[in-house]
Amino acid sequence: MNQHDQELLDKQLRGVSHSPRWDASMIGMAFVVVFLVGIAIGDIRSANETKQMQTASHKSHNMTTAFSLLDGVPPTTLQ
Repeated sequence: MNQHDQELLDKQLRGVSHSPRWDASMIGMAFVVVFLVGIAIGDIRSANETKQMQTASHKSHNMTTAFSLLDGVPPTTLQ
């Protein structure tokens, strides 16, 4: 293969062997995106758990009121 053939081959393969470059800015941006998605997922899960705890607390208060009424003791209000 002579110099001319090598140049033609390089020219033909230039479009085929083009691989994307992962420079520092793309890696940094990917890290930030993954970080923000993780925060959003954690926020959603945290809000869901807080809602479940509030519901359980409300049910517990209702059960205390029901048992107080069964015992003939007036329920107390929680402040």
